[in-house]
Amino acid sequence: MNLYKNHTPREIVAVLEHSDKLTYEAKLNLLDTIRNRSIDVSTEKLEEQIAQKEAAIANLENLEELGFHYEENTTTGEIIVKRTSKAKIMDIISIVLGVLLSLVGLIAFWLLVAIFTGDNEFGLDKLFMYVLMITAGLVGFKMLSGIERFLDFNSFLLTKSGDEVTIKKGGLPGAQTYLSSQLGIEEEEGELVFHIDDIEFIRANQDNLVQRRTLETLLLKMTANR
Repeated sequence: MNLYKNHTPREIVAVLEHSDKLTYEAKLNLLDTIRNRSIDVSTEKLEEQIAQKEAAIANLENLEELGFHYEENTTTGEIIVKRTSKAKIMDIISIVLGVLLSLVGLIAFWLLVAIFTGDNEFGLDKLFMYVLMITAGLVGFKMLSGIERFLDFNSFLLTKSGDEVTIKKGGLPGAQTYLSSQLGIEEEEGELVFHIDDIEFIRANQDNLVQRRTLETLLLKMTANR
């Protein structure tokens, strides 16, 4: 998709001046537009920004945005992928907030029922407040999905040695070993899923080019023969 097809050359130059604020995909699109339309302007700064982002993707620096850390022994070729401490902390925060909001929602629901049973005095301000609290409670229930994620990934470890990968993940009966060629990426309801057989590891937004290329780079490294 050409983001700048309706832009005049002057508008494109104006966008170029603020290229550091653009997403990676927008930068690629801008560079292609300038080249295809032969606009006489220097793209050195833009190309440097793109090169820096592509180097970060190649080094899997963006994997941490998805909650995972990548390590590689360049001598032996052994690869280790594990959950980041930040992601674990965020899971714990999600669980705590989920519990608190769920409790608030349950209390508000009980108070709302009490209004209609006559045990609680009716008032529009109360009704409005209880509805807001119940809504917060519903959000809290959704946040409790962090419990399953925390249990699954608290001790998660994905290692590659030779042409084999070993997986440690909550819900599995001990470490599981597979051929690295069994790893893959598939699209599922707007997300990219990095998996092996029916075991899911990492989910990413399929419309996010950085996340897509990060998973593709990880797959290439995990399936490469050393």
